[in-house]
Amino acid sequence: MLVVNRRKKHGVDFREVWYAEEKCDLDGIILYRGAKKPIGKVLRKVRTLITDLTLSEEEIVGRCQKDCRYQIRRAARENITAQFKTGTEITREDITRFCDFFMDFWKSKGIEEETYEKYKEEIETYAAAGVFAITSASRDGEVLVYHTYIVGDTFVRSYQSASQFRSEGQNPRIVGIANRYLHKADMMYFKKMGKTVYDWGGAGLREEVRNITEFKESFGGEELFYYDCEDAVGLRAEAVKGIINLIGVLTDD
Repeated sequence: MLVVNRRKKHGVDFREVWYAEEKCDLDGIILYRGAKKPIGKVLRKVRTLITDLTLSEEEIVGRCQKDCRYQIRRAARENITAQFKTGTEITREDITRFCDFFMDFWKSKGIEEETYEKYKEEIETYAAAGVFAITSASRDGEVLVYHTYIVGDTFVRSYQSASQFRSEGQNPRIVGIANRYLHKADMMYFKKMGKTVYDWGGAGLREEVRNITEFKESFGGEELFYYDCEDAVGLRAEAVKGIINLIGVLTDD
């Protein structure tokens, strides 16, 4: 289980608790992420895939589909390399570079841009808590793919993935190879850190995410369901949550 304390608002602590098996002895407004059973108000039931990092490298790669294995091997011939940063290794400049890259990727998909500073602040919160990782795959010094992760004691959870496959002048095939290679390299990196579970960060069955889910499934992970839930503990937390439910927003102090 991993607890991340977000900044206090209106005198109430906002916390995220990842992979809880039971309700935690904490006050404030708590968002349970990946809970193994419903806790408090269930926001959604999530389907994901997990890869067992206690397996050997050969076993992990062997569970991938044939074309996936080929593309992972092909990366070396395409001069693709991987870089990893986690915990205190991550600088503000690293976060800025990733956020800029991700926002360009976000807009390239035709999705409305999120508020940049709010998005960046969220990542900085995880990084400051020492529970974040940023990895990238490059070719000839140019970053083609970024991945980010929430990092717990025993698990890592894929948080974001962004690539340049829609960018003018980029070869989508090469970017796809880089993406698959980076996932495999990430798994080996976290395995060496002693992590035992690689969570693919969701694998929905809706038509609009079908291609993404099929990509994740090509790595041979096991299906798992968990819950995202919310709980307000304490009179002040219950009052603030009531206001949020009433007006839909919560302004800063």
